[in-house]
Amino acid sequence: MANKKTNMSFLAHVGELRGHLTRAILAIIVTSLVATYYWEELVEFIIMAPLKSTFPTFNLFNNFGEWTGYGKIYTEAFDISKELTNLNPSGQITSQFFAIIICGVILAMPYVIYELWRFISPALKETERKYAGLTILSIIFFFLIGVSFSYFMLLPLCTQFLFTYDPFGVGNTWTLPSYIDLFVQLLLSMGIMFLMPIFVYFLTAIGILKPKFLKEYRKHAFIVVLVIAAAITPNDVYSMILVTIPLWILYELSVVISTSVYKKQLKAKSKEVIKN
Repeated sequence: MANKKTNMSFLAHVGELRGHLTRAILAIIVTSLVATYYWEELVEFIIMAPLKSTFPTFNLFNNFGEWTGYGKIYTEAFDISKELTNLNPSGQITSQFFAIIICGVILAMPYVIYELWRFISPALKETERKYAGLTILSIIFFFLIGVSFSYFMLLPLCTQFLFTYDPFGVGNTWTLPSYIDLFVQLLLSMGIMFLMPIFVYFLTAIGILKPKFLKEYRKHAFIVVLVIAAAITPNDVYSMILVTIPLWILYELSVVISTSVYKKQLKAKSKEVIKN
């Protein structure tokens, strides 16, 4: 089967890709319908939950503050979701659609990754396909870690800080679409950005990237990380710092992964030289 696929024509490969993408899109549609069915629970316990002082993250910080002797960090109860307004006639419909789609994408992501892997796996060597299960699990793991970090840390802390930040004493009014846009942007972007070690692994494995390059351009990479952090977060320093720290840790992890893969490649080449 693998040999037949590798010998396919270009149009045959396009047809094969279309089949995998069709099944992936159908999976997203199914999970989006599930999200629609549980819409009320989704709104109360998932989408609007980070806007309330009862969210686990705020309780965790309060417990940490009391444990260190500082006291509660978030002393007043709040519910920003009640402060949201809608100024656009179609704002509620658009916001609901985007929220449902993003939840559907996250739920269907393991299957989407599986379909994409099925498409590219025939082009890989037998030794590379042997670790297919580990590779798929790694991609799913890093993506979900990125989404979880964004949902449990970045989203609640940023929204609470930005909504209560009032140096001019005029108060803040947020619209529902603006919050949903922020919700979608943070969750998806961080989920994708956390795949950095996986991308580095593949680029090193196929010979495009070397650990020497990652090490030599560390300073440049830090600037790129800052730019990315500024692009995927609200325009404030607080959010940038929250995103920059994990992204830089991921970059350093990518350096370690690239170095490990490169060393294995050198060992394999040296063994081949000895045999010949």
